[in-house]
Amino acid sequence: MTIDEITTRETIMNIVARREQHVFLVDATTRREITYGDFHRQACALAAELRRRGVRKGDRIGVMVPNCCELAVLYFACIYLGAVIVPINPSLSKSDLQFILQSCKPALVVASASGTQAISGFHANVLQLVTAQEAAKDFNDPGQIKIDLLSEMQEFVPLESADGEDLVVIMYTSGTSAKPKGLAHKLGRMFRNASAFASAQHVDQDSRFYLTLSMSYMGGFYNLLVLPFLCGASVVVDHVFDARSSLHFWDKAKNNQVNTLWLAPTVLSILLRMDRGRTGEEFCRSSVRHAFVGFAPLPLKVKDEFEARYGVHLIENYGLSETLFVTARSRRDLGVGGYVGEALPGVDLRVVSDRQESIPSGIDAKVENGEVEIRTPDLMAGYLDADGRLLEADAAVWFPTGDIGHLDERGSLFITGRKKDLIIRGGVNISPAAIEEELMRVPGIAEVAVVSIPHELYGEDIVAVLKLEAGVELESMLDSVVAHAKRNLAQHQQPARYIAIDELPRTANGKVRKARIRELVAEKLQVGSASTPRTQPIESAGVAR
Repeated sequence: MTIDEITTRETIMNIVARREQHVFLVDATTRREITYGDFHRQACALAAELRRRGVRKGDRIGVMVPNCCELAVLYFACIYLGAVIVPINPSLSKSDLQFILQSCKPALVVASASGTQAISGFHANVLQLVTAQEAAKDFNDPGQIKIDLLSEMQEFVPLESADGEDLVVIMYTSGTSAKPKGLAHKLGRMFRNASAFASAQHVDQDSRFYLTLSMSYMGGFYNLLVLPFLCGASVVVDHVFDARSSLHFWDKAKNNQVNTLWLAPTVLSILLRMDRGRTGEEFCRSSVRHAFVGFAPLPLKVKDEFEARYGVHLIENYGLSETLFVTARSRRDLGVGGYVGEALPGVDLRVVSDRQESIPSGIDAKVENGEVEIRTPDLMAGYLDADGRLLEADAAVWFPTGDIGHLDERGSLFITGRKKDLIIRGGVNISPAAIEEELMRVPGIAEVAVVSIPHELYGEDIVAVLKLEAGVELESMLDSVVAHAKRNLAQHQQPARYIAIDELPRTANGKVRKARIRELVAEKLQVGSASTPRTQPIESAGVAR
């Protein structure tokens, strides 16, 4: 029996049988518990209902539901049915929502009440999933599903024709392109990768995770739902973390007996700033077994401050949406910045120069940085093209990450920078091209270059550098630019600053030199301050004004 065969139907059924009476999901607010057995039965009933409504293996199912236990059931119902999950963030702009639906061409979209209204203009086949947070009263509407009212389907066979090569999810993630990029993963590869990481980091059935990341992205879907399930662990499901929820973060974690955290660097920064009590400090020292950190570079200052205050060891790891987990950190005594661990079994790492020459591992005195490349059996199935067709990726080929780093003499990986222009704000990938494209629609703007600046809470923030048409002054049009951005860009895409520039610096072949632009911006702004006004124009003589 192959590993892909083992990690599909057999693994799920074995986990359900072994953990049937044990808790899998906990609602963080109501503390309602769902056992593995009940979760499995609900997922089977929902899968059977979706099949009754015409969903078949291989169909793409758009899912636009905020974090909740019902969303977890829906995801596994799709897996049981062999349908391909297409998570859609409810906070996306209308243009991005329309693009995703046109790109992936789902057979059905399942959404919450608010999501149903947003999607109705873009897709004809929409089904409303009634969640516990919604106050819907009439459940006789054929366009609604309430999981608690579905009959148990004894005859339904989950993953009846499952194969490790089946697609399980198409995840849209912002990259360096103007629109979100759809990438697909296979069921067997995802299960295998999660199991390998859990084994390397000693995550087991006694782990209880706190899910506060969006389940519309890999962190909430894969790290905090699929992986815990495969470990037979439990998950406390809560709303997506923000500054307001930080006020009750530790109380909820303590009351729900959480012992495993998975946090973005932004969350660490906000907790350090907002937490005024001792609950978190006492709870972490007494109860937290693992505190994982990922999704963006972790500043050494934030790491040191958090570990000193809360008494936990932060465990960094490295991976991409395309590659899943790549490393696991094993050297606890290594306290230098950028260390993200060692390659998982079966994963190869190398560092290459600009000339694509391999850079050997070296001791500290001879470190040479280059682009990190990965060869992994768990590589994505491929990207989607503009027409929704899968362009298959070759797992035997080295995958360029766009990240800069080096390997030491023991094979430990250190990430020191990013080759790509991608901005990571609060753990969310933001495409500069998408913002540039939208701002170019504003009358009076001739060219736009969007770059990042450091931010003490979010890691990075967004600056839009504008070349204006002749005779146009930034002060006279700033209000209209900001208003346009608020209407047409998602909240996480809003620039924090707008700066006018005489000419965008370019290379000899005409390419915009964003590294030079970042230098000019840094000269004009006092970066890293959370209190600086968001849209204060900067004036000076010379290049940037």
